[in-house]
Parts: sequence; C-alpha cells; structure tokens
Amino acid sequence: MIDFQMDDNSYPLAPFNEAVDASDLRREWEEWLRAFELLLELKQIDSQHGKLVFMLARGGRGLQRIYYNLRPVSGEIYPEPSKVPLAPEEIPEFDNAVKRLNHFFVGKRNERVELEVFRSLKQSADESFNHFVLKLRTQASRCDFRDREEKEILQQVTIGARDERVRDKGLESTMDLDELTNYAINRELLMKQKQKSQPFKVESDSASVSAVKQIWNRKQQSKERSSGMTSFKREKPWNEGNRVRSECDRCGSWKHFKDSKMCIARNSKCNNCGRMGHFARKCRAIRKSQLKARSTWKRADEETNTVQDIDGDDMEPLGYRKTSDDSMKDLLTIRMYQKQNLMRGMVQQQQRKETQ
Repeated sequence: MIDFQMDDNSYPLAPFNEAVDASDLRREWEEWLRAFELLLELKQIDSQHGKLVFMLARGGRGLQRIYYNLRPVSGEIYPEPSKVPLAPEEIPEFDNAVKRLNHFFVGKRNERVELEVFRSLKQSADESFNHFVLKLRTQASRCDFRDREEKEILQQVTIGARDERVRDKGLESTMDLDELTNYAINRELLMKQKQKSQPFKVESDSASVSAVKQIWNRKQQSKERSSGMTSFKREKPWNEGNRVRSECDRCGSWKHFKDSKMCIARNSKCNNCGRMGHFARKCRAIRKSQLKARSTWKRADEETNTVQDIDGDDMEPLGYRKTSDDSMKDLLTIRMYQKQNLMRGMVQQQQRKETQ
C-alpha cells in the first residue's frame, strides 16, 4: 500500500512551474526532478506506480497537463506478459514517464543561445568569486560541454574575473580551476582586510593635513598683516566639517540653526534684556545700543573734523545750528579763533613780501 502522508514543513517542494521562459524550461524540470527524487528517498516509495502517482500529484496541474498530452517515445519499457504460474513483471511506469518528459523538455533549449549567455558572464562589482564560479558552472551545464566543461569555465574566468591578478594567473596556464579558485578567494580576503584598515589611515592622514593647513593659514595671515596687504576672508572655515554655514542667532553655535530643537538657548533667559529664547551674547538689544553708540561717535567725529574756509564774518562752520544760547557761545568762540588765524596768516604773508 502506498503511503502518501508527508510533512511539508520538513521537506517542502513546490509544484512544477511550467510558466517559465522556454529557454529555462529544461533547467526548471531538471532541478524539480532532482528535488523530487530526494523526496522519494525520504518517503521510501519503491513501486513504479506509486512513484508515478506521487510525481503527478506533487507536480501539480501543469505537469499533469503536459504528461497526459505526450505520446510514448522510443526507449520506454513494456514487459511481456508472464506465463502462469509466474507473477507478471511490473511495468516501469515512473521510468517511462521520466523518459517521456525528458524527451519533451530537451527540445525547449537553444544550445547556441546558452553558449552565448555563457560567454557573456562576468563577475560584478559586489559579487564574490565563489558565486561567480557557481554561476559559470550552472550555465555550463546547459551548454553540454561534457569533458571540456572545466577548461571552458577556466577560460571564462580569465575573461570575466573582476581582479586583474586573477585574470593574469589564468592566462599563465600554471593553475587549474581549483587552484585558481583558491587563489582568487585568498585575494578577496586580503582586499577586505585592507579595506577595513584603510579608514583608520585616512582619518590620521586627514588630521595631519588639517593641522598643517591651519599652521600655513596662520603664517600667511601674519605675513599679510606685516606687509600691509589686505587679508583674504574665507567664505567658510577650512575645518567646517559637518557645521552649517552660519551661526545660531540664539546661542552662537556653528552646529545648528536658530530653528533647531537641539539649541539649548530656546528655554534660557537672557541676562541682558530678560527675555526668553537667547543668550546675552546674542541679545539684539546689545547690538542696537552698540550700533547707536557707534553712529553717534561717527557723527561727533565728523563734526569736530569739519574744516571750511572763511571769507567773511557771515560764514558759519558746517555741522552747527543756532538753536540755543550755548550753541551761540560756542559759535562765537569758533569765529573768534578763525579770525585770529586769518589775521595771523595775513601778517605772515606781508612779512614774507617785505623780506623778499
């Protein structure tokens, strides 16, 4: 009696996929049949009829549709009926079905196309060498190289390998496929170790370069100041890194903007104006007072340094207005000094003429 009970979780096998591309249909059948034969070993089904029924049941409706529409092929075995009292021989139904299906799927592959696909295989940038060789072996099985399979794979490795040294070793013809595979794997491990240690070297080199650049910038600025040249102002600092281009208007930090939630000054009280949201060093009230004092100082400086030639008594210095008694006194005093200077200059000019 046939036992068809099976735990699908222990060895799952999906139904045969007949909807694949025509060029991949033979490979799909060979892989599915190989998995099914392993399943038969686990189930220990020995009879030919039991194997056939189990294959069609697990293959699904697609495989059943293909099998029941195929004609017998040459090579199928049908034993003659045995004479009484001997028991009749069992018809190899399963073996005949496999031969019939193999004959059907063999014609679904174009060997020239498969060979062209094999010649175009190359190792990608993120692909390991083991995976590349496995891909070559899988495609080589579709090309029916037979005894030339190892030689063809080795030749394709010398063409499609990513590492130049591996390609050179293949062209030297001193290694077989296994030796070249071991050499390529060792090369991959070595390159990975170098990549792991490279970031530490890059960080140390960048730190030393940054320090040298800072010293050079300081020397250049000192030379420009000593020679009277105008110093060049950088648009952004050389060691900016992850900093933003402008400082925070709340705390003065270079690491974020004023709208950032990381700013600790958002909930702080200003020691100058008493308002919330900024520090005293970024207080706008201080800036306004500084700007006002600076503008007042400039205007007073301009008024004291104003010079105007006086041709008569009715001339007034620029920057003064007759608005109060104090301003009138200051104006009369300035006029008196100007007249004295004018008379002194006339006397000196007359003396020069007499001496000549």
